[in-house]
Amino acid sequence: MQQNLAWKPWTNPGVEHLSLAIAHDGVHASSHLIQSIRGNSIAATYVLRYDERWRFRSLWLKADNQGQRSLDLRRDIRGRWYLDGQLREDLGECQQVMLSASPFTHTPLLQRSALAAGDSERVCVAHVDLLSLGVEARQQRYLCQQRQASHAVYLCEAEGHAPCELTLDDSGLLVQAIGQFIRVRQHILRQAECA
Repeated sequence: MQQNLAWKPWTNPGVEHLSLAIAHDGVHASSHLIQSIRGNSIAATYVLRYDERWRFRSLWLKADNQGQRSLDLRRDIRGRWYLDGQLREDLGECQQVMLSASPFTHTPLLQRSALAAGDSERVCVAHVDLLSLGVEARQQRYLCQQRQASHAVYLCEAEGHAPCELTLDDSGLLVQAIGQFIRVRQHILRQAECA
């Protein structure tokens, strides 16, 4: 299955366009985003790879914010994390990666959990700040508030952030994160680009 998805920030200018390929041997996502983050304009490109069970394997990220910088983050099958080839033992408890300005990275976490309404799960993530390219371990908790055939609603409590309500479609892809991001239809995005 291949899909093209786009999100825009709730209030700030910007857009993210992501190509997602889900196959029997794994998941591949590549994205381009432009946003204003804490008063800074940033353009970024990233490629994420997961195995067939949505377990994180690698992230390549290039960001341009007053100069280009990049990082390469990997997790091997034994759960060891490497940042630009260097072992990061402090990330050993992390299960997934979370990008500070991308709504997509909630999807792999929730694809793996399959929570029923009323259930919650706490996870440790390798949080990547797109402005500084700093990587640190952080705790997040997801509570499934509602699950229906067409969508699911979660409450995300991320360390260092106010709680946020997430709505996912029937494929488990983020539709909106209240106050943060909202998914836009492709024809709306094309119209905005032509204006």
